[in-house]
Amino acid sequence: MKWCHWWLFVFIFLITACSNLKKVGSEKNRHFRASWVASVINLDWPSKTSTEIFSEQERILVQKKELIQILDQAVKMRMNAIILQVKPEADALYASDILPWSSYLTGTLGKNPGYDPLAFAVQEAHKRNLELHAWINPYRVSMNTAKNTIDQLNRLLPDRKKSVYKSHPEWIRIAYDRFVLDPGIPEVRDWIKNIIKEIVIRYDIDAIHLDDYFYYETPTSKLNDHETYLQYFNNFNNKADWRRKNTYLLIKSLSEEIHRLKPQVKFGISPTGVWRNKKQDPLGSETGVLSTHYDQNFSDTVLWVKEKLIDYIVPQVYWSFDRKVARYDVIASWWAYLLENKNTHLYIGNAFYKAGVPSELEPSWAENGGALEIERQLHFNENTSGIKGSILFRHLSLNDPLKKNAANMIKNPLWSMPVLIPSMPWKGSSVPPESPIKIKKIITSKGIELTWKAGDKPGDKSHQNLTLYYAIYKRSKNTWGLLSHYQLLKTVRKTGLYETWLDPSPFSHKSDVYIISALNRNHNESLGRIFD
Repeated sequence: MKWCHWWLFVFIFLITACSNLKKVGSEKNRHFRASWVASVINLDWPSKTSTEIFSEQERILVQKKELIQILDQAVKMRMNAIILQVKPEADALYASDILPWSSYLTGTLGKNPGYDPLAFAVQEAHKRNLELHAWINPYRVSMNTAKNTIDQLNRLLPDRKKSVYKSHPEWIRIAYDRFVLDPGIPEVRDWIKNIIKEIVIRYDIDAIHLDDYFYYETPTSKLNDHETYLQYFNNFNNKADWRRKNTYLLIKSLSEEIHRLKPQVKFGISPTGVWRNKKQDPLGSETGVLSTHYDQNFSDTVLWVKEKLIDYIVPQVYWSFDRKVARYDVIASWWAYLLENKNTHLYIGNAFYKAGVPSELEPSWAENGGALEIERQLHFNENTSGIKGSILFRHLSLNDPLKKNAANMIKNPLWSMPVLIPSMPWKGSSVPPESPIKIKKIITSKGIELTWKAGDKPGDKSHQNLTLYYAIYKRSKNTWGLLSHYQLLKTVRKTGLYETWLDPSPFSHKSDVYIISALNRNHNESLGRIFD
């Protein structure tokens, strides 16, 4: 064979081999969508009534069913993640050697619920290809200081050392009319780090998520940390800067520990919406709120972003477009400008709980059940450069009759199709997994059945690049025979070597074109393989 013929043969072979490969993913179909699922005072899960069930077996079944309903609803709302509160106070919704079992599981602090809620949640979330972010409240010990709360905290637990209230009374303070831990004590921060370490090591979570409760106090219930300041002030000439340094030390320590243990696990923070007002700091936002995260919560979130200590930040922009002192678009735009091209993703926390609730200062929340306001906010998030996600507070608000119009607005048309989670190049390799292979499209009486096999090479030990899940796209013909754009139909978790998926859509047709791609844990996407 002549050399020119040989090269022609190779060229034709490559064209044939690659002709059914196509790049289908884009930034337009990437957006982090989630809801917060609060366990504190049984807000979202598990329900208060479930904790009152006498039979352990029945209680477990009810609580598992409740969580499955939440996860299934998240899928129906086309979310791609859940933020589950697993440490609401100085307690745990998981098997811990440090913390007692949460009373929000059984009604009794320290009582074994008979199963591991976090292990179950991770398993069920991943089965539905939802990320599971473990939400931690670092310093809160209780929700109040009432006598019955004190009695429960003093109750003889099966393991006394798990009660920080009893084993370390010197760490306990009162703020916001609650028992809290003193953030200025180094041993307290080490204790929290050990809690995070335990969760990251034991569970296949996708992220550690902290809320805004660092230094949290009210004018009538301030944290008395004067003695701590005198002991640990380290040449700081004012308490405010010293407090901010303590919060910084916690975040830096957690960031380093998570990265050391499992670099693929994300670390996210959800502060209150305003860093600082511009009248306080020229770098601040054009707002006039009374409480800022820098000055009242003693947390310099901007510094954390600059030093790349966190992978994502979720400012709680819990105001409407018509709130003059804190307009939604003004605050969200300020954050978007700050986070543009940074190694930290910006997701916006949206106050879905306000939908349908009358307000003199924010009348738009009551209009049409809040549907128009939430539509405007989520549209703004998706169309503003620098904003990569939206998180709704809180999940069971989706079932509130007052918010029905707003929930329906999100489901359709706002989130009518699924989207992929944005990748984080700094979290590891940006190399995508191999494209799926051995694909087949079968016409059945029930619909179009697709089968395929993972393209991962045998013996590949680079776990970051291995297939974790698949994205299935579809391109249909209309009544005039014209092809539409490719639309993301669904993401499917990898279960084994061979996978099968049925398109149950009544509008599916044998001439429809399907594409499947593979994605790894960091959501890097392979070229799509075309089903012909």
